Amino acid sequence: MTVKEIVRQWLQDHGYDGLCSDFCGCVFSDLMPCGEDASGCQAGYKVPCPGPQDCEAGGTCPWHIRARKKNEQDSEEARPA
Repeated sequence: MTVKEIVRQWLQDHGYDGLCSDFCGCVFSDLMPCGEDASGCQAGYKVPCPGPQDCEAGGTCPWHIRARKKNEQDSEEARPA
């Protein structure tokens, strides 16, 4: 079994949708397409595209991969500092 296969299986077993970092995200069907060192990536979930301000595709992609689920991100943002 390759490292990529091990990572894919672990992500699936724990309910994640793929991997993400500050600059990219990938899902099981195209896991680690960059061929880069994935040691800086985190397990992530699909969330709806936030819109043109946060999307290289100009807000036209259907989803992004983030470290937290959409509702978890909303609750984090709503908490007072």
